[in-house]
Amino acid sequence: MIKSLTIYIQYVKNYYRSRSFFLMLFLIILIGSMMSYFSFKYVNDLPKFLGSTVFPVSLKVELFYYLWTLVLLYVPVFASVFFGSPAISSEIENKTAYYIFPLPINRYKLFFGKYFAAFTVTLFIIGIYLIFEVFTLSLLLHQIPVTYFLESFVMILLFIFSIMAVTFLISAIFNKNTYAYITVFVIYYIFFEAGSFIIELLYKYTPVYFLNDAASIIERVYININPGNAFVSHIDINPAPFSDIMLSALIMIIYGVVALVVGMLLFEKKEVS
Repeated sequence: MIKSLTIYIQYVKNYYRSRSFFLMLFLIILIGSMMSYFSFKYVNDLPKFLGSTVFPVSLKVELFYYLWTLVLLYVPVFASVFFGSPAISSEIENKTAYYIFPLPINRYKLFFGKYFAAFTVTLFIIGIYLIFEVFTLSLLLHQIPVTYFLESFVMILLFIFSIMAVTFLISAIFNKNTYAYITVFVIYYIFFEAGSFIIELLYKYTPVYFLNDAASIIERVYININPGNAFVSHIDINPAPFSDIMLSALIMIIYGVVALVVGMLLFEKKEVS
């Protein structure tokens, strides 16, 4: 237990010292600042954008949180690329595996130590954005939809868990960082995002089993509109039903568990070439 904690702490320190961390920190502060600026600038113009002059306060609160969370949805993807893609492949490419693999340390502990370190750093980045969100919208709207916010936060945790696990699996497959980086983007934005779009276009069916669709629950807990469903005519301004939340949570858990198990097994058998 002590050795596992030491490994985890060391990898957290490594992440916090990396250029990737400072890049993500800069980007999240920039994005949070821009969202705050636009929120203050257009707080009273939102009904005009939606073609309405009558706009309930409660719906206004939920819509602003929905818009903020819609932007947040993509942060774990980029964080997983920066922190997860090179997690295993870099050990091979940089030849550090020559020194790490022979050590009398269980590889499972190395794998999970680095995984939970990446999870922690990603959560820190997400936390900065959430501080911007809550502080800005509390000043503007004087309300916090606590129940929906907590549901959304739990779904964010599950999404980080799943997308980071998938990224670690990909990193365990390749021996070069570049291949891992590209593959993660291809899988998420071409296979999931574009694949979902094509399936909806051809069959008018939403592939709820795709990770990107499951992750959309993060914002749909406020208003049940999935922006990826371009060909679904029904729009529901009510929050997503509990059944949708549970289904999305289950799908993300399955992705995370399967990816972690397979990635861990690949890492256990990985050799330095």
